[in-house]
Amino acid sequence: MTPSPDPTALALTSPDALVAALPYLVGFPPSESGVILWLRGRRLLLTQRLDLPAQGDDMGAWLDAAWGHLAAQEADEIVIAVVSGRADALRLAAALADVASTRGVDVRDQLVLHEGRWRSLLCTDEQCCPSDGRIIDERVAAHVAAEFTGVGLSPVAAREALVAELEHDPVRSAQVAECVAALPRRQGPAHEQARDEAIDAFLAALDAGSDGRGADAPSLEEVTVLLAGLDDVRVRDTLLWEVSHAEPDRQLRALRHFVSATSQAPPGLVAPVATCAAIASWLVGDGARAQVALDRALRDRSDYSLALLVQHSVRIGLPPRAWREAMSGLTREQCRHGDTGERARAS
Repeated sequence: MTPSPDPTALALTSPDALVAALPYLVGFPPSESGVILWLRGRRLLLTQRLDLPAQGDDMGAWLDAAWGHLAAQEADEIVIAVVSGRADALRLAAALADVASTRGVDVRDQLVLHEGRWRSLLCTDEQCCPSDGRIIDERVAAHVAAEFTGVGLSPVAAREALVAELEHDPVRSAQVAECVAALPRRQGPAHEQARDEAIDAFLAALDAGSDGRGADAPSLEEVTVLLAGLDDVRVRDTLLWEVSHAEPDRQLRALRHFVSATSQAPPGLVAPVATCAAIASWLVGDGARAQVALDRALRDRSDYSLALLVQHSVRIGLPPRAWREAMSGLTREQCRHGDTGERARAS
């Protein structure tokens, strides 16, 4: 792996490095899963994890799900990893490779992993890839871990841990609800000032962690101002513009703030901040956390349009650059104040 602040540009130079990277790319150590890395020009478009089909089931629907997104249309090569000790693990990996062949997509590697051992199905050298697998090189694993943690990415123990970090904290939520209810209702210029204060407070909190030592967990006041602000589309869109144009380390700090605030949000204020957490996760290549955050947002408000839009984008496999490109077509002024041209014509 070569050092890079961009998780989509990591160079996985060996099967050992790829196997070590899977928990970071997926967000947690995959188990009983098919994992596909979709690449174009050796650049990662999408890390896709699929539950394995039930043994004995027809694989057609499973294969359709594996290829039913836009990254499949853009990729010029893939890496396949089946993480399972099932007797049909090799057949599942081969089925994915067969579809790739019919679609003209190169298979860079085809791996089967189980209980800390891996083998490449493209390697026929028994000394290199014995049939019972080989243990990952500890030096490579340590190097990969250092590279990912160096840019702020670390896996959780299991998907359940992602759910837990975003789940409702009833005590803190009740405190935040009281503070939000006590905020003064501002109109006219005072309302605009409150919007700017919410934006500035969040950006200042991100800057507080820019020295590499990390920032303290957001205070009750900071969470209150952020949640009340994000319920206003002008504040929400301005902060998303800032995060979308930020460097990866700043995006990671924003993600941590959004995740912390999501768990503290009272009902009715969860959807905006959880959606922001999902977008920040998507931008740094953490698709698993993005999906969990979107589920949390839509449990709070099932019709929250931005969450539905992002959920559709993630499900069809749009890469993070799709969001960045969409935001690059807007100015900060448009996000902060709306379409200024429309406002001028209306006035």
